[in-house]
Amino acid sequence: MKRIKIVLRALLFYLLVSITSFGPTTPAMAASAASEQTLIAAFLFNFLKFTEWPENSLGAELTLCTSKHPAFEELNAIGGRPAQGKPVKIKRLQLGDSTQDCQLLYLPQEEGAERIRDWLKTVNTKPVLVVSNINGFLDMGGMLVLNNDGKNLHFSVNLDMVRQSSLKLSAQLLQIAREVRGR
Repeated sequence: MKRIKIVLRALLFYLLVSITSFGPTTPAMAASAASEQTLIAAFLFNFLKFTEWPENSLGAELTLCTSKHPAFEELNAIGGRPAQGKPVKIKRLQLGDSTQDCQLLYLPQEEGAERIRDWLKTVNTKPVLVVSNINGFLDMGGMLVLNNDGKNLHFSVNLDMVRQSSLKLSAQLLQIAREVRGR
């Protein structure tokens, strides 16, 4: 188990290094926000790699959907990269757009709690992995929440919500989660 954690962390580090090498250089003032967004993109990519969807919900691509605002350009670095043998497609949506072809929906905290609750209603029980970085996301009915404690980015899981959507998270992913509700 300890070896798996080490391997998974090494993979995450490798992905982070490779994503940052493709991204544009940012001004010093935006470096902190950009580096957090780069880390979030790396986590989202790994969530795609370590999640199992029902066979009938997959197409030729794994589609990572996010809201249109604010712009999250760091996601472009993972577009086209393979995860589970399929290229990753990035799709930006507005509330009300179809999430039919989304495998993962990322809802940034900038959307606000009320809009995130509205987004959650649109994907309720669909096989879409829903991730956010807003405080209290698991209590809202979200599946994975990313938290920045000031030093590290980590994630927690609401396994009950994941199961309700007929998704399965790999044991390796669950082992490195800070908290897993519903074990």
